[in-house]
Amino acid sequence: MESLVVSLRTDIEFIFADNSDDPSIMNSFMTDVIRDPRVTYLPSTDRVLPMNANWERCVDAACGDFLCVIGDDDYVDPDVADLLRTLCENERDVDVLVWSRLNYNWPDNRKIPCSVGVPLGTRLEEVKREHLFQEFFSWQTHDSTPHCPFSIYHGAVSRRVIDSNKARFGGRHFSHLTVDFETSCKLLVNAKRFFYCERPFSVLGACFASNSGTIGNPNELKRRHAEIMAELGRNMDEDPYMKDFPFGCILGVTAAVAQVQQWFCVTYGFTRPAGWERNFAEACGIDCGNAKSEHAFELMVAGYKQALGQWKGGRFLKHFNPKYTERSNAKVFRGIDKTTLYLDEDVPGVETPADLYRFVGQVIISPAEIATSLVRRKVA
Repeated sequence: MESLVVSLRTDIEFIFADNSDDPSIMNSFMTDVIRDPRVTYLPSTDRVLPMNANWERCVDAACGDFLCVIGDDDYVDPDVADLLRTLCENERDVDVLVWSRLNYNWPDNRKIPCSVGVPLGTRLEEVKREHLFQEFFSWQTHDSTPHCPFSIYHGAVSRRVIDSNKARFGGRHFSHLTVDFETSCKLLVNAKRFFYCERPFSVLGACFASNSGTIGNPNELKRRHAEIMAELGRNMDEDPYMKDFPFGCILGVTAAVAQVQQWFCVTYGFTRPAGWERNFAEACGIDCGNAKSEHAFELMVAGYKQALGQWKGGRFLKHFNPKYTERSNAKVFRGIDKTTLYLDEDVPGVETPADLYRFVGQVIISPAEIATSLVRRKVA
């Protein structure tokens, strides 16, 4: 929060929501921060809220024309507002603007050596919704998740579209716990104009206590899953829309994304593109490869194999090919590969996502240059 409010911009607002079991810590910290007229503070309620309820109150409290949501271990550059303004001045009906992200493991979540990939691209381009829908719902391009950067999470979505989503889809902004990919589902059928900037404007942080910290760690995921379901008041893996889809989010990140797609398609009557099942089964295998240890890998493989065996007569189990890679001795690549600069994660003096962003900002194109190139392109 300190890294955000240090900005001198007066055309933005900050909605800070605490959702802690001990509200006294944040209430004390906010005593001075709340004096900033740009800040709205939503303190903890009498109970810890499910993630979708916490996000819901944040969006309801915001007044801006565009909204971006990040987690408490992330960072977003407030100056992305300049690029957004220039884009809206040169293009009509901008619904969504997203950008590349940096990834940062907080010191408590560095079990293996890692590098930070810094995109060096400078393009700002429009992407057709039809292409995005096909790619996302068919898992056409996938790692452990289908490729889709378009979301309110680390992206800017117009208030016009946000309100339209709410009216069309059940009267809430967020109905599923996988809030980021829920937004992707809704945008890809309800928004019209999508813009993507290759330059990073935010940092996706991962501390041990975050949901990202459970990736590749099934025991920690199981513990966290129990906590989250207790907050929700039910086990959503057993909801009616999951009747013939045995991929509870407890299996891993791939299953969690597939689950929200399942919820969305069943609830609102959408059909996935043909061939998505094979791609999804391949992604399940890739997810197992993210395991933090050989034991964790074996647990993930067993879970996914059981689910795939039960699903559609086991027809897609043959596309599940998990491979374990020992990561503890892996070498960290440093240098340039095509259009990406790789840095050792342990950059001296970098202790937060904001520190990393400012460090990287010295070697990549400035936001002003991207905005200028956009104006020149429009004139040409």
